[in-house]
Amino acid sequence: MRTPLCAAIVLVACAPGDKSRASPAQKYAGTWEGRSYRSASDTGTTWRIVTAVAPDGSLRGTMTYTSVTAPPVPIRARDVSDSAVVSELGPYHSIAANADVVTTTTGKVRGDSLNGTFEMRPAGGGNPIMSGNFRSKRVVP
Repeated sequence: MRTPLCAAIVLVACAPGDKSRASPAQKYAGTWEGRSYRSASDTGTTWRIVTAVAPDGSLRGTMTYTSVTAPPVPIRARDVSDSAVVSELGPYHSIAANADVVTTTTGKVRGDSLNGTFEMRPAGGGNPIMSGNFRSKRVVP
């Protein structure tokens, strides 16, 4: 009796998980168009972000400015949950700060919107040189 019971427990424990549950990262994947604002009176810097879930399950992508020609900025999600995503952008040359920077963002999805905050620091480290808010809409899932 114990042998079949143990075998059944081993089979259940080793069975593949439920693949129908999507990774929380999938919630943030897609193409987003938005603006970053340094203050309430700022008209904002426009950008487009394209992200996807990598084979290892991480969320990665690029940001491009839509108002100027500049190289794409790499994005790596550092913490992804059902309620928020924390990402690191860069290093890159910020057109708003006119400096080489790394930016950390924290965003939350509500419907087709991804909104949150950002903090920009010098690429070599140090104190924040800029912070603010961002708003975006998903344009492609």
